Amino acid sequence: MTARKRHDNEKHPEGADASGANAPFENPATTGAEVGESEGEAVSDLEALENELSEANRKWLRALADLDNYRKRVEREKARWDVEAREGILLPLLEVVDNFERALAEGAQDESGAAVPFREGVELIFKHLLDVLEKAGVRPVETDGMGFDPNVHEAVGRVPSDEHEPDEIVQVMQKGYTLGERLLRPSRVIVAS
Repeated sequence: MTARKRHDNEKHPEGADASGANAPFENPATTGAEVGESEGEAVSDLEALENELSEANRKWLRALADLDNYRKRVEREKARWDVEAREGILLPLLEVVDNFERALAEGAQDESGAAVPFREGVELIFKHLLDVLEKAGVRPVETDGMGFDPNVHEAVGRVPSDEHEPDEIVQVMQKGYTLGERLLRPSRVIVAS
């Protein structure tokens, strides 16, 4: 007796019709070809799900990388905006520094050659302003004993000089300043020819 017939006899022990005529609905037996087809469908469904999972994972990783790039770009832009905002405030202050330097260069002295109290007050204000600028990251561009550097100097004139090498700075007309590594204003200089 085959396994199918034995199974049917167990369901219909009293000799009921194994064809299912007297029984309620019963699934027909599947053939080997049908089993192979359903296994093939299951394998192809599994492969499709694996492909979908792989694609979703790839998209997720790409979105994660895009988010990281966006965060880095925003940080760079914020730093740039910070520097530009400070630049906008500090550039006009440098003109005040220039005026202080010119006023102090003239000097206010009495008949004995001593500095008058007004000048001393101006010097203290000037020193305080320079301290504030230094705390903000503003530094003067070096010019003493240096050759001309077009990255930080602006030549406003040339003079013949036997005492200086060619392209050496002879005189500073206006100091230049940097903000961190960024040039706020170049030094305006006269160089030897």
